[in-house]
Amino acid sequence: MKKILLSFMSLALVLTLGSCDLDEPNYGKTTSDNFYKKQSDINEALTGAYLQLRNTWNEYALNFYFVGDCSTDDALKGSSDGDRAEVMELSNFTVYTTNGEVGRRWEILYRLINRCNDVIANAPTAQGDKELLARYEKEAKALRAFGYYSLVTTFGGVPLITAPMQPAEILKIPRASADAVYTQIISDLTDASTLPAKGEYEASEQYHVTRGFAKTMLAKTYMFRGDFDNAEKVLRDIVEVDKDYDLLPDYGMNWRPQYENSIESIFELPNKVYDKSIATGTNVPHFFTSRDVPGYQGYGFHVPTTDLFEAYDVDDPRQTYVFTRTGDRYIGDEQAQDNHQSATGFHDYKMTVPKAEKQGTDVWMISYNIRLIRYSDVLLLYAEALNEMNKPVEAKKYLNKVRKRARETNPLDPRKDMQAYVPATTSSTLPDITTTNKDELREIIWHERRVELAMEGWRRDDLMRQHRFGEVMRAYANKYNVQKGRNFDDERDYLLPIPQGERDKSNNILTQNPKY
Repeated sequence: MKKILLSFMSLALVLTLGSCDLDEPNYGKTTSDNFYKKQSDINEALTGAYLQLRNTWNEYALNFYFVGDCSTDDALKGSSDGDRAEVMELSNFTVYTTNGEVGRRWEILYRLINRCNDVIANAPTAQGDKELLARYEKEAKALRAFGYYSLVTTFGGVPLITAPMQPAEILKIPRASADAVYTQIISDLTDASTLPAKGEYEASEQYHVTRGFAKTMLAKTYMFRGDFDNAEKVLRDIVEVDKDYDLLPDYGMNWRPQYENSIESIFELPNKVYDKSIATGTNVPHFFTSRDVPGYQGYGFHVPTTDLFEAYDVDDPRQTYVFTRTGDRYIGDEQAQDNHQSATGFHDYKMTVPKAEKQGTDVWMISYNIRLIRYSDVLLLYAEALNEMNKPVEAKKYLNKVRKRARETNPLDPRKDMQAYVPATTSSTLPDITTTNKDELREIIWHERRVELAMEGWRRDDLMRQHRFGEVMRAYANKYNVQKGRNFDDERDYLLPIPQGERDKSNNILTQNPKY
């Protein structure tokens, strides 16, 4: 793909391929026999695959944060109870099979998978540069694996579709086992692990998936399955062999525009606004910011919990870049932040785009990249895998690298001219971890993942693979005497329900998850 922006021709193609009859499954579509013949066709099809994660009115990132954080102890739904009620169901574990947010996840991810299948099936026989076509195929495999990972870790076994199919054929495909889905994910990511490294693409292709993305998702897959041996091998390759990434010197840099797609970024969704007539921006920040500040006036969703706030040491500088507080004022704003409608008094810093950085855009087309995977995530996964493989001294090395960067972070946000709370850092802030006890170190690493990756959408994933989702959520409900977490049923709530609409279309060939 020579340009990330769509031409009018490719935009028409995406819209055409995106349409489907109401009786067709959301995970199937009719393919065209008149397309996919040339390299340019495959290029545009791959563009269509990438764009399934970026649809301005149906963004995957919004669902990613709602499912990944708001169903955990890290975030409340926020806003009024009746606004986006389907997210409140996720938060309280009272999810119906007709839940809109659940259906949205299924639809977006299968649309992604379908576009990838088109590329994978047709790239080998298309006319053009065979080396470039092979790369397109590997990119599509990496994206397809990401789609299936996101499905299998929330729904369990799902229909495993790896080639373009007609809707009538799709409707006859039952759910594959979770093991079969994971096998396909591992195969796709292994193939994609030979993609170019970060920095080896042309400037116009800088947001394409890389070998680092493929290997990171492969490591996450092994970690989710408790295969720490293979996870350690892949993570060692990323950290000690490839060395494609590094931490930025200051934690807060990760959310400043001048550091978009930085050395720390492994997977980032670009949302730059170049032309207001084309919806290339993102509206996710508008959903997550305060309702009461001119220039923001968001919906107030994705609110950090008090429990997350209490997880931080009082002098941890990362607090500055996780919690937006009443009284904070960004440079260029006329009014300070006003969070009085937030149940905890906080809003999500990482999705707060200051007014000065939104010049020339509106609330539905904000120039802001979504940072989905950072290198600190990889370092902490590596520390965890090493510890589980009885290598605590090595594990501490990577854990302490993350902590060192955190303690050297500026507690004063350079984007603000007023800051309600400044962590009082000292030489004793976030000292290196010294214990080599495996059980103690495991708990410390888990805690470090929570405070380092807070509000970035991976909390549910962590709690599930650590097999403590129910335990944590029921403890949360008891601690705060709230409904959130009280209904958690270990036999039901580790998985989301299969959308009832998709079951109806399949004439119930798709079975339902337990207790839904």
